[in-house]
Amino acid sequence: MKFFSMMVCVCSLVAASAAAADNAEVKSLGDAASPPAKIEMLSWMVGHWQGEGLGGTAMEVFAPPAGGQMMGMFRHIKGDGAPNFYELYLISEVGETVVLRLKHFSPDFVGWEEKDGFVEFPLVEITADAVYFDGLTFAMSGPDEMQAAVNVSGQGVISFQYRRVKFD
Repeated sequence: MKFFSMMVCVCSLVAASAAAADNAEVKSLGDAASPPAKIEMLSWMVGHWQGEGLGGTAMEVFAPPAGGQMMGMFRHIKGDGAPNFYELYLISEVGETVVLRLKHFSPDFVGWEEKDGFVEFPLVEITADAVYFDGLTFAMSGPDEMQAAVNVSGQGVISFQYRRVKFD
């Protein structure tokens, strides 16, 4: 469980400062099936987002939907300016719904998951301004403002506060 060990280590170092603002609600799918959805329903996420969380600065980038998929990436920089970790996302239409899959990478681009492995977040619900995956939420909190929240085993909900920005 290399992923779990590294995530616990990362989160343990900075979890105390992670809840700088109100947490977005994180939902669980339980035994239910994911609802029907199309990737275009997530178009509001497209863009470059920067903000705070995990005791440092974070960046999310989501590309526009294409071919039933959206790709994205996450970068976390520690308070001292050093890279902490990266994630690559793929949100895909699978059957009649969407699912988010991601891979974690260390600052030297070594994958946390096995070569063919990834972390999967099935869809729980989509509203006009939020998407709830099982244990992971992205929600608009104002014009050009977004919250992300993830339920990390043993750490609880970790929140990020973002503002939409232009690429420099």
